[in-house]
Amino acid sequence: MAAPRIPTGDTTRTGLPLLPAAGALPQARSRGFTLVELLVVIAIIGTLVGLLLPAVQAAREAARRMACTNNLKQIGLAITLHHDARKSFPSGRNTRDNMGVSWAYRILPYMEESSIYNAYKPTFRCDAPENAGAMRYPVSAFYCPSRRPPRADRNFDNDNSAPLVTGVAAGSDYAANAGSYFNYSPTASGGVDPRQAGPIHTFSKVTASQVTDGLSQTFAVGDKHIPPVDPSWQPNMAQYWQGDLAIFAADNPNTQFRDTARGLASSPRDTNARKFGGLHPIVTNFVFLDGHVEAIANDAALDVLRWYSTIGDGNDPTAPADGPDSGT
Repeated sequence: MAAPRIPTGDTTRTGLPLLPAAGALPQARSRGFTLVELLVVIAIIGTLVGLLLPAVQAAREAARRMACTNNLKQIGLAITLHHDARKSFPSGRNTRDNMGVSWAYRILPYMEESSIYNAYKPTFRCDAPENAGAMRYPVSAFYCPSRRPPRADRNFDNDNSAPLVTGVAAGSDYAANAGSYFNYSPTASGGVDPRQAGPIHTFSKVTASQVTDGLSQTFAVGDKHIPPVDPSWQPNMAQYWQGDLAIFAADNPNTQFRDTARGLASSPRDTNARKFGGLHPIVTNFVFLDGHVEAIANDAALDVLRWYSTIGDGNDPTAPADGPDSGT
């Protein structure tokens, strides 16, 4: 007698599951993220990004600050080579009008920029087309990467009036140390007051022997603070008031020099255009006359800053800190 047929899938008689019918495929079970799980993943990713971003930004700023330090080292070396060749540090400027050149222009041959240096035509104004080759080519070593890339987008000064030529000149994020005030210049007799003079100022011809405070104790060039634009300024004069005009032309002391009489810029929002200061947090970079670069705390004492900025005050805190502006 034949055994009774058990239907497919029936477990009631044997108690065991049977194989699926021929040709039938097992059903795959799919499961997606729930909304709660998705939100948790997003929150974790956001937390990780939040933790990593400051570290990435800090690393980038460290690299930019290192590049800025290298720029100042290059500038400091050029100043030293200028002294070796010309027996004095570069003159801050040789005139107060648009017919002369600045300290930054004078060190170009010692920065492998002789082609720009040789393009200058002294019988033409600096803003003239004839001097485009000398005045309108940005040199990367004069730009701090924390602020901006090299660009020829500065205005020319026009004897303190509205500029005739705008947006084409080379600029700089560094300024020379004029001394205890940015507009210092020698007396009528030609003498230099070592308690107030810096090494690079209007009509300067300072030699190493005159720096009695020591080359390693005297600022040469530092980060230049550029204050924010005041809405009350005429747009075409904003760069004038910021001290951010053509760097190779001589006529604007606010562009060429900075001083320490009022300390270093407290922040990028500081409104004083006479101060040194950059975009590096907490510190301002300086190259000294011996060529070494040092980061000075932005809250450094005024007396210390004055000692660093004058060539021979003997670290005397009673030395005059500031003087009257002698014209621009």
